[in-house]
Amino acid sequence: MEHNVTFLGMIPLLPLFGAIILGLMHLMKCKGVSFSEKTYGIIACVGPGLATLMALKVYFNLRGLPEEARFLVHDAFTWMQVGELKITMGFFADPLSSLMLLFVTFIGTLIHIYSIAYMSEDENYGKFFCYLNLFLGSMLILVLGNGPVVMFVGWEGVGLCSYLLISYYSTDTNNVIAGNKAFIVNRIGDLGFVLGMSFLFWAIGSGGFDYMSLRENAHQLTPAIGLTVCLLLFVGATGKSAQIPLYVWLPDAMAGPTPVSALIHAATMVTAGVYMVARFSFLYIEVPLAGSIIAWTGILTALLAAIFGCFQRDIKKILAYSTVSQLGYMFAGVGVAAYSAGIFHVFTHAFFKALLFLGAGSVIYAMHHEQDIWKMGGLKDKLPVTYKTMLIGALALAGCPLFSGFFSKDEILFMALATGHWGIWLVGLLVAVMTAYYTFRMFFIVFHGKPRDQHAYDEAHEPPKVMTVPLIILAVGALFAGYLNVPSILGGDLEVSHWLAPSLSEHHPHVSAWVAVFAVLASILAFAGGIYIAWKKFGVEDAEEPIYTGLKNFAYNKFFVDELYHYLLVVPYKFFGKTIWKQIEPFVTDGPVKAIVWLYGALANAFKVVQAGYVRVYAIYMVIGLSILSIMISRSLNL
Repeated sequence: MEHNVTFLGMIPLLPLFGAIILGLMHLMKCKGVSFSEKTYGIIACVGPGLATLMALKVYFNLRGLPEEARFLVHDAFTWMQVGELKITMGFFADPLSSLMLLFVTFIGTLIHIYSIAYMSEDENYGKFFCYLNLFLGSMLILVLGNGPVVMFVGWEGVGLCSYLLISYYSTDTNNVIAGNKAFIVNRIGDLGFVLGMSFLFWAIGSGGFDYMSLRENAHQLTPAIGLTVCLLLFVGATGKSAQIPLYVWLPDAMAGPTPVSALIHAATMVTAGVYMVARFSFLYIEVPLAGSIIAWTGILTALLAAIFGCFQRDIKKILAYSTVSQLGYMFAGVGVAAYSAGIFHVFTHAFFKALLFLGAGSVIYAMHHEQDIWKMGGLKDKLPVTYKTMLIGALALAGCPLFSGFFSKDEILFMALATGHWGIWLVGLLVAVMTAYYTFRMFFIVFHGKPRDQHAYDEAHEPPKVMTVPLIILAVGALFAGYLNVPSILGGDLEVSHWLAPSLSEHHPHVSAWVAVFAVLASILAFAGGIYIAWKKFGVEDAEEPIYTGLKNFAYNKFFVDELYHYLLVVPYKFFGKTIWKQIEPFVTDGPVKAIVWLYGALANAFKVVQAGYVRVYAIYMVIGLSILSIMISRSLNL
């Protein structure tokens, strides 16, 4: 083991330092000192770019260590010590965190580069990049933290930054509401995380509260405490990674600029919950019931989000519900104890979902910020690079054979089948059909058919290279990232799973090759069926927006879940708050305080009559007082 690997601490500090510089520059701009957009862009990209290089250094350092000792530690300083609780501000890298580091920094850098052109001419250009650097730095603290408390610092950091970035266009009330919604819903989940950490420390924290110590002492947990801790931690994950019932904030997060959507939905914040469950795999592997709850919550979230995605008309919201659905797949994977499969889907999803969001940003940019797919059409020839790269991303998302999404999603479905979770496998297969359908519904409507807004179509053009080059790079990742973990049935050796093995506590069931072949064929049929349905309905030249009635209208309105939450939770909460404000506070909380104040006033009024202001009167009071005192002393002495 290597200690004092100081460069680990530098990785999150680089973008955080960039955020400080950009923030100061923005303040100086407010005072009249101007900087060029190029200067902002260079400073914004330096930190993430250097962090990417250092992430590669971490990876190669770990490669050079024996498998049983593949971890690097840097204890910066003792942060706090209260009784038995000793928290070290430290950083910890192992195969799991190194994989997360690689794609978080790499894709984060590409999104920063893309943003240079996308956010050009924005009046708060520097502030945007300050928030973006701060977001990335917080995510790196989350990934590299050496224990739950340091992870929680990054966890809260990305929550704060998501609020700042989602409500970035703060002149629009709806954007501010969306930011507030994200912040509040995440706080609900965070309460579960805090309670889970508290129970965990109470049970086994005396032996150390970093991951390595917790892993060594996990056997001390009783089944009841283990289940409680696992479920409370998962509550935190449902908030951050948008699972039932706390998924409602993520679609509204589309209010932020498109690069923000790509960063939140692809490589950073929403994957934090999956990473956290995988990081605590040594706990979850011992509590199968918690795993089953996670798996069913995930796959039902995937189904619900896929249903909603089939009826959306906003290009970014289609991709948002797609993200919720794919996160459901990831939780299904870690829930059936296929932690490496779940993390590998996090890895591939980062490429093709970032590609799709940035591609959607190119379309929006070309269409003068129009996001309604039913006002687009025929953009194939106008945006050739965007078209080709988004086609690759769409095929990867839909699970096309030989594309990255096929390998990672198929591995999750196969592991569900191999571990006996037939119900999860069947629902997952249905979601795969729906994923291919809504993905290519969007793709055909946007790029094929005839233009639905001729004026916007005539003025549409390919964005500048600073936006298209990141698309091409991400397209390469969306196409080939899956080959890093090819299963044995397809001639591979599951390299990523083997790389992650020292970090994860999982069992690999041995199943017949025929089961694997059956799972692969079923996934291919699901992909083909979804695309075929989409082509028949929307691949035609004169495809028009359907009119939804009945159950379809119910799905189009997202089952009125937001309205249900509003009337079941928000309205009663506001009524309760108003009752406290109007009834409890004046009479119960403030009543005793007001009564004491009144009593003091009454006593003061009673005694003020004796305050005449004349010395002779006070002399008489003194004589009377001394006389009374003398009488009392005489009686006590029996004189």
